[in-house]
Amino acid sequence: MQENENYYNGDFQHGYVTGVENIDKSTYEGYLSSHVNFEWLQQRIDEKKNEVYRIDNEIAIAKDKRKSIFDRLQEFTIGVNTHSQNVKYIESRIDENQQRINHLEKKRNYNESPYSFLAGILYLLAGVAFVAGDLIISHEIVAYALNIRNNIEAWSFAIGLAMLSILLKPAYERLVEQPYIHDYSPKTKRVYGIFQAFLLIFTVGTMFILGWFRYEAYKTDKLKDGINKQIKAMQLNAQPLDPTAIQPSENQALIQKMDEQLKAYDQLNISLVNSPWALFSFVLSGILFAIAGAICLGIAFPILQAYWYRWFQASPAINKLKKRNLKLNDELKTAQKLLSEQVVNKSILEHDLSLLPNLDELKAEKIATQKEIEKYLQDLKIANEEQRSYTFNDGFAKGQATELTDEERETLRIETLRQFQNAQDSKTDPTPKVYRNNGLRPHQALRKVITDQFNQN
Repeated sequence: MQENENYYNGDFQHGYVTGVENIDKSTYEGYLSSHVNFEWLQQRIDEKKNEVYRIDNEIAIAKDKRKSIFDRLQEFTIGVNTHSQNVKYIESRIDENQQRINHLEKKRNYNESPYSFLAGILYLLAGVAFVAGDLIISHEIVAYALNIRNNIEAWSFAIGLAMLSILLKPAYERLVEQPYIHDYSPKTKRVYGIFQAFLLIFTVGTMFILGWFRYEAYKTDKLKDGINKQIKAMQLNAQPLDPTAIQPSENQALIQKMDEQLKAYDQLNISLVNSPWALFSFVLSGILFAIAGAICLGIAFPILQAYWYRWFQASPAINKLKKRNLKLNDELKTAQKLLSEQVVNKSILEHDLSLLPNLDELKAEKIATQKEIEKYLQDLKIANEEQRSYTFNDGFAKGQATELTDEERETLRIETLRQFQNAQDSKTDPTPKVYRNNGLRPHQALRKVITDQFNQN
């Protein structure tokens, strides 16, 4: 079976004829090698062309997909930038509010008073009382000592003198009270202790002088009462039932005694007014009232200011900022959610974009394939030249091996041309075309053809 298949094979028959005609086989062997190489090159060129076509399709598809994904990516990129800015803006507002809250809380804690609110009220009332007492003393000085009889002017001047306590209040607050509250250092404790000792000594000394002066005033008052009683007794004794019974000389002596008592009464007033205890009491009481009013107001005002700032300024502002931050936190959560969605969609598109073929790599692959096609075309040209050369040499050798007459040679030429024409029209057999001579030599086959033609005629 294998021998029959080889018998009908064109290469086998060509080799058989070549062997029968005793022609050099190397020519046809070169032809077969060139023919196989030619067909292989054609297949490779077709494959490479298909590969170039595939690459072109991939490039076109990748461009379309890349453009579509990139367009959508730009939308989400803009969304990410917009929502990122919104998130940063909300976070900055929250941070600003929180910094403001921390500042207010720190300031509130710094201004926190160690005294209670009730102590502040009591110190305020005490300070007002001291200022009012100093105001009364000042009015007495203005009205009587300075001889200002206009009531409005007197009270205006007295109020100005009493406000000296307000002038002393900032000095006490800044030098003594505030360092004692906020900077309780050893130096501050020492200064505060010295001031308290001085104030204590001054207060006790002033109270001692005032007490002594009150005692002097009380003693003078009792002496004056005694003189008044004596004068009244003399007046009663100087009114007998019978006015004619009193002698003028006795009446004159009684009047003289009454005048002496009145002089003693006036002398007591003058002694009391000119007493150094009165001077010191008047001066030191004014100073003490001013200092005490300044101290009480200096203690009361920071206490009330601290509670005022705590209740009516800091706490409402802090609560307002906290409520505002709660709303901003809700807005921040919404903005972060939107930003997360935009980031996720952007990441998905970037991942899809990264999965697409690289256009540069595809273009480089296409260029490399085209270069291979060019190389194969060069090799195909060489193989085609070799194939045609070997075919020509094979035919030439067969022609030289055949001994024909002129008539047979002409008939063979005509028949060969006809067969060549038929071979060009036939596309079914890819093997090299040979003459189907059924084992006859070319001149014998030619003679058989001529005989068949004559018989048909």
